[in-house]
Amino acid sequence: MAIEKKQPNIRMRIARLQVMELDELQAEWREVYGKPAPDCGRIFLRRQLAFRIQELHYGGLCRETQKGLVEIGNTPKVRPNPGGVIPGTRFEREWKGNLYVVTATVEGFELNGQNYKSLSGAASAITGTQWNGKKFFGVK
Repeated sequence: MAIEKKQPNIRMRIARLQVMELDELQAEWREVYGKPAPDCGRIFLRRQLAFRIQELHYGGLCRETQKGLVEIGNTPKVRPNPGGVIPGTRFEREWKGNLYVVTATVEGFELNGQNYKSLSGAASAITGTQWNGKKFFGVK
């Protein structure tokens, strides 16, 4: 009857990573990945090893999830407009009994069909005086 090598509890194995020195982590990397560890710090090695150990123990992501993550990664990032605001963001403010809604666009800000380069420009159009747009809409 062959004696099986007992696998350590996965929680204990991951907990041990936290006290390992760099050379020990690199050795563990060679064991887990079958190749030399990349030239990086202990924190990265610990995180990657913990992930891989769990992946080997519990199983990896299904193909559908992997495909979804690739699609997310390939989606272009939304870029802020020149005012530093993500297009589509809405700013609402009641002023003298009227509700005003300003929407951030790719080029700037839109209020009642009028385009403004800045949120301050839209706030000034509402009030008739100079305003800091972020203060006027309560976001600063």
